Amino acid sequence: MAFNIFQKITQNRQRRMFFAMVLLTFFNIILVGYRFKLNHFHYTISHDFDGLKTARWMTATFCFLIWNLFLAWLPYLAALRFSHISKSGAGWFRLIIVFMVWLAFFPNAPYIVTDFVHLEHRPPVPFWYDLILLFSAAFTGLFLGLFSLFEIQTALKKWISPKMAFLFTLPALLLCGFGVWLGRFQRYNSWDIVSDPLGLARDLFQIFTNRADAFSAIKITLLLAGLMMFGYLVLLAMMGGNSRQTK
Repeated sequence: MAFNIFQKITQNRQRRMFFAMVLLTFFNIILVGYRFKLNHFHYTISHDFDGLKTARWMTATFCFLIWNLFLAWLPYLAALRFSHISKSGAGWFRLIIVFMVWLAFFPNAPYIVTDFVHLEHRPPVPFWYDLILLFSAAFTGLFLGLFSLFEIQTALKKWISPKMAFLFTLPALLLCGFGVWLGRFQRYNSWDIVSDPLGLARDLFQIFTNRADAFSAIKITLLLAGLMMFGYLVLLAMMGGNSRQTK
């Protein structure tokens, strides 16, 4: 999928972003691999590993970061696909499908920022190494999300005005922040929207009918959306904030 999308990337700006994210992702994978070596882990996932043991193994080795980075790539790849089909003159149905895929997986990118909850001293791995590793992974996830939003906004300018395309980012970031909250605190995944919509709706109803839970969800959503918004404004400033910088 990634290779097919890359073949269709024609803009130099998109190629630079893509290669930068590939290199940064490989850097994170190397960091995880070296951490595995530092920790002298000799565990293997065998038939007697249940879900809990596997989760503990993933946390202890920080291998969960590789999975989270994979999930963070999905919205970026979906955004590149959206950009391509919007230029090809595809119908609205395909655009809407790809857009919904992007929106569903968008929270997976900044979600890695919340992985700092796993930061603690785990000898023999130095504390500073885990700090750098988590920061690097969070940085990668955050920018995969910001770049994906940039691609969507740029593509939308073909259909709506630049001002409306920018205003679209506000609800998108709010939904993203809410999605991160759902993932971290309620342990929902993006695919639960399809696999368990009734359970998701039931839990959301219970949460938002409880004032304390609803207030907590709103605060965290706004905090995460604010982080993404300021990061996105910095990205737009670096890109020049206009279409002439997107080539």
